[in-house]
Amino acid sequence: NEPKDADLKKQMKVNFKIAPKISVVVPMYNTKEKFFKDLVNCMINQTYSNWELCLADGSPKQNENLKKYIEQDERIKYKFLNENKGIAGNTNAAIEMATGEYIALLDHDDILADYALYEVVYSLNKFPNSEFLYSDEDKIDENDNRYDAYFKPDFAPDTLRCQNYICHFSVFKKELMDKLDGFRDEYNGAQDMDIILRMSEIVKPEEIYHIPKILYSWRLCTTSTAGDPESKLYAYEAGKKAVQDHIDRIGLKGTVERNKEIYGIYEAQYEINGNPLVNILVPCKNEVK
Repeated sequence: NEPKDADLKKQMKVNFKIAPKISVVVPMYNTKEKFFKDLVNCMINQTYSNWELCLADGSPKQNENLKKYIEQDERIKYKFLNENKGIAGNTNAAIEMATGEYIALLDHDDILADYALYEVVYSLNKFPNSEFLYSDEDKIDENDNRYDAYFKPDFAPDTLRCQNYICHFSVFKKELMDKLDGFRDEYNGAQDMDIILRMSEIVKPEEIYHIPKILYSWRLCTTSTAGDPESKLYAYEAGKKAVQDHIDRIGLKGTVERNKEIYGIYEAQYEINGNPLVNILVPCKNEVK
């Protein structure tokens, strides 16, 4: 289902009517050289060229081995923060570097398909009112084997309150990201879920567009939530808080609990307003007995 080499070459020649700069923001922390090389290569290989890569590094020490990759392309911006501001703070630092009309989120050990940004811009030309876009995804192991394709539904608010099915690849209009005021420290580990829930509160459903193609590969390693959920249990507690705060903000009275058996699943028990009548319809033609 993925484009062949000839298709990719054709994509590189397309002139879009709407051709925004896309700022891909990446928070870094002790990033492995091999993963960083793959990340930079996946950006340089994009068939859509109007992009910038904004890297904010919160590592305790700067890795000089990464310099040769950063210098490969003038569209790559790098900033060493001299401190670890956490996943939310490091991401916000990367967003501050962005000059594009759209902000795309990418983790430091994950990769995009070579045609990911092309598909985003193609979708924007079809649906120019899109404020937020997301795609399907899969996983990739440390040996670059891809598996576990995840085909998502279109925007479904009740499903989103149960799990962050949107996750990757997420693209925000810059004006929308400014309204959201970035990521929040108190949701570290579930900062994506918090900001996507807040996005859904101010954007119309028809302004949320799902690209039904796998554009993002989530790296599986032992320290990631993709590889070992128990390595970051705090992330699921933060997710529970994000959902609870969300339903409180929109006026849904209820209590959110984390599913103890399935990581990343949340269950909201909503209060019933008033005493609504339930009608039960029983078709019984020729079956009165």
